[in-house]
Amino acid sequence: MHYVSGGDGSVLKVRNVSLVSMPWNSVMRPSIQVGTLRSVAEAEGWQVESHYAYLDFYALGQQMLGFDHADWADAYELVSEKLYHLSVGDWIYSLRHGESGERKDYFDLLRSKRVDEATISLIDALREVADRHVEETTASLLEAAPDVVGFTTMFSQNGATLAVADRLRAGGFKGAIVLGGSNCEGPMGRALLANFPAVDAIVDGPGEEAFVALLRQVAGEGPLGSAGRLITRRDSAPAQQGDGLSADLLSVPMPNYDGFFEQLRAAGLQRLEADISLPVEFSRGCWWGAKTHCTFCGLNGATLGYRSKHPDSVAGELSHLMDRYGVLDFFAVDNILDLKYLETALPQVEELRTDHSLFFEVKANMEWADIRGMRRAGVRSVQPGIESLSTEGLRVLKKGATAYQNVRFLLGCAEYGVRADWNILTGYPKETPESILAQLDLVASLSHLTPPHITLIRFDRFSPYVESPESFGLELSSPFPGYRYAYPDMPAEDLWNIAYHFEGDFTDDSRNAEVRRRLAARVRLWRTHHEAAGFTYRLGFASVVLSDRRPGLPRQETTLRGDEAQLFRAVIGGTRFRDLQARGWDGPRWESALGTLRSWQRRRWVYVEGTKVIALAVRHQPSAYRSPPAKGTPRRARTPVPLTLTSRD
Repeated sequence: MHYVSGGDGSVLKVRNVSLVSMPWNSVMRPSIQVGTLRSVAEAEGWQVESHYAYLDFYALGQQMLGFDHADWADAYELVSEKLYHLSVGDWIYSLRHGESGERKDYFDLLRSKRVDEATISLIDALREVADRHVEETTASLLEAAPDVVGFTTMFSQNGATLAVADRLRAGGFKGAIVLGGSNCEGPMGRALLANFPAVDAIVDGPGEEAFVALLRQVAGEGPLGSAGRLITRRDSAPAQQGDGLSADLLSVPMPNYDGFFEQLRAAGLQRLEADISLPVEFSRGCWWGAKTHCTFCGLNGATLGYRSKHPDSVAGELSHLMDRYGVLDFFAVDNILDLKYLETALPQVEELRTDHSLFFEVKANMEWADIRGMRRAGVRSVQPGIESLSTEGLRVLKKGATAYQNVRFLLGCAEYGVRADWNILTGYPKETPESILAQLDLVASLSHLTPPHITLIRFDRFSPYVESPESFGLELSSPFPGYRYAYPDMPAEDLWNIAYHFEGDFTDDSRNAEVRRRLAARVRLWRTHHEAAGFTYRLGFASVVLSDRRPGLPRQETTLRGDEAQLFRAVIGGTRFRDLQARGWDGPRWESALGTLRSWQRRRWVYVEGTKVIALAVRHQPSAYRSPPAKGTPRRARTPVPLTLTSRD
């Protein structure tokens, strides 16, 4: 708390709050949680200091370990992303004073998971970096003398967050310490309160209204009490449902990233500025999950219901952030794009006429016209929820899509210059060899498209797999093994409560293991040879030129003319057999066309699923300003009723 003189000579109390994001947040973007809550606190009249503590750690780690820029970037990503599932980031902070026996047990676990000795040595060395970082972060916070310290914690941020919270109390800090973020939802937050006495309160779910309630209680100098999604030590009952927001519109303030770039430069990380992207948020929840919850998805534990911001605000937010921070790259944290934005918000964004880039997560059942519209609005990369190229597998996962739709989406992205970052999930309950083999066959046709990652299924809290495992023939056996090393003193029951990822047992088809290995090997080849692969078309006046440079297939240049050229044009973007028939390929001509399509299918020029077909080649020069195929798949035209023209007397 600070005091300032009022205009009438009075002394005014000025409340201060420090908002902190610890490692292992990405150093390429500011924390949107810190940015949003800064706007919330300032609207309440509080002074705010934003501590992007992961930037200080990043600079400190490189200095102490003597890495060059590229090697340190790889090391940080290794811990924060690739080894996240083994709780490495949390362990480094929570066991920074660990005895040799504790370290040996954990390192034996890492070795059993095929972590190499060089990586284990890196992890061990990072404990000293973490210890110094805790000391320096704590000293900085104590010097600021805030009334409230708010930590945002998600993924591997618990270990670092709790270490600083404990050190703050040891240093005599008497203010309120509150934790929020996805690590605090449901029983996870209750386990934090029960086991870490330095923490006064957690926020279970969306944080804006709960944070306001906390700030007002502190300003009133009364004891902290639970209110809505604010859960305090005095009352850790389940949070009230709802978050104080409109059921239809998301109304949260624009994030305030003031201080991020100053802290970046103060840490000596100016070289990163050119690659910084700013997080933005235009919706919460998942409109598909509100209808049919994908079996594996544990996102939106408290907020599956979908709300988005008013479409007229989107372009304004982007233009404000571009103008204020000089950044042109944006990362939408939304779990799924609001499809209404395709007709409302995104055309307004296109009218900005700026060379910005946007990332969104999307559902893959989009028309090519939608992909084109996104690209023209600056959406240059997406994460589509593809998960499988098997219609059977997609049905088991409750994705509400087909293999044909997923292939069509990937082709549309290639056609209009949008990068798709996607996964193939495997190892899930009720997966069949047939669904894996179908993908194994298909991926050989797609090597000219952006390759996926192969991901083994995880059982995540809030997902149907964890909420009702018995309905999938699944038995949850334990939290992921890294948790017991990151929280060595935690009771077994609370360890279950704090965990987000779980191991499970189910009856798997004995044939699956072999075909999974084959699929993984095929995808590795795809990733290795993708840069040299290509399958393109060029349209002439009455011809189509195909150039096939896909690995493992005959390299050829082919010129189609006449009916074949017309037919190939007709299947670009996808169509149905019945619509081809309605466009003139009927009767004897249809038999010939069907034979041609089957021949093209054998040559992997087209993909056929049931009675739908799509060309697998993509335009030689992708462009977002090319006219897309007609939106939607029209039904076969009815036989027209003839009109009799008669002269009028």
